[in-house]
Amino acid sequence: MAGARAAAIAIRRLGIGGSIGIDLPTTPGKNPRAAAAAAIDAALAGVPFERTAVNGFGFVQVVRPRRHASLPELYAGDRSAAEARALLRRAGGHVGSLALAAHPAVIATLEQHPAWIEQLARQVGGGVTLRSDPRLAMSAGHAEPR
Repeated sequence: MAGARAAAIAIRRLGIGGSIGIDLPTTPGKNPRAAAAAAIDAALAGVPFERTAVNGFGFVQVVRPRRHASLPELYAGDRSAAEARALLRRAGGHVGSLALAAHPAVIATLEQHPAWIEQLARQVGGGVTLRSDPRLAMSAGHAEPR
C-alpha cells in the first residue's frame, strides 16, 4: 500500500501523464490489492485519471491526460536548462549580492536568459554575477555570497 501511494504521489507531483503502469508484486490477496487501489485513488483525488483494478499479479494501470511533458522528460530534454533553474531556486534563498558558480554549460544557459538573472537579483536584493567552473559537475552549481 505504501508503494502504491508513493507512486501516485510521484505521478501527481511530477505531472506524469499518459499510460502508467505500477507494479506491486508483493501485494498478496484481494483485500491488500483493494487497499492499494484505494491509496492510489486518494493520492490522485482531484486530478483527472482512470485506473484499472490491481490484478492478481499486483499490476495496476493508471491513465492520465498528457497535456505536456513530465518534469523528468523536461529535465532529460535540456539538462543544462534544468540545472540552471535548479541553481536559481537554490540561490533564491540567499540575501544580498551573489556569484553563481556552475558548470560552463549551466552558465551558458544562464547567459542566454538574462531575465532569469534579473529576477534572481530582485529576489535576493543584490547583484548577481556568473562564474564558470569546468571542474564542477552539472548538478554542483552553487551561490557564493559577495
